[in-house]
Amino acid sequence: MENSSAKSHVIQVNPVHIFITPLGFHTYATGFLTAARDLKPSDHFSPVPYYLFCRSIELSLKSFLLGQGVTKKILKKKLGHDLVKTLKWARKAGISDVIIFSPAQENCLRKANEYYASKGFEYFELANAIRGYSDRPALEELDGLAAELVSKLKKYCLDVADHPPHGGKNGSGVFL
Repeated sequence: MENSSAKSHVIQVNPVHIFITPLGFHTYATGFLTAARDLKPSDHFSPVPYYLFCRSIELSLKSFLLGQGVTKKILKKKLGHDLVKTLKWARKAGISDVIIFSPAQENCLRKANEYYASKGFEYFELANAIRGYSDRPALEELDGLAAELVSKLKKYCLDVADHPPHGGKNGSGVFL
């Protein structure tokens, strides 16, 4: 039996705009950091943890740049996988308000970039293997740098999701 006293209610929801891309990059950075830390230590050199830590660093720095309004297209075309260049851009965009890099961290990033930017941790090269990657940074230093970036940029990425940079909205009203 139908209740004749029941009334229909209309609920109107205002549009919500969420700028998710920096947070997505940060989430991936966290995943690469976790994967690197979950690897079992080996008696032999492996480029895998180096690659994973570097990837985490790259995505963390790029999450900041995305939050500043830099597009993914620009990040891909202008920066590629160059950690030094990406840090330089992040500095110009104000990352120093969130994290200050020590000279030791910058040196670690520079050393890692010698391999990472040229895909040296991905593609086997006999010369690197013979030298034993002797000029690579200490794995613990890369871990520390990646962890600090992930930690310090988390709040930034969450905040920017709610307050996107100007010009970040596409025609559909959704921030990507």
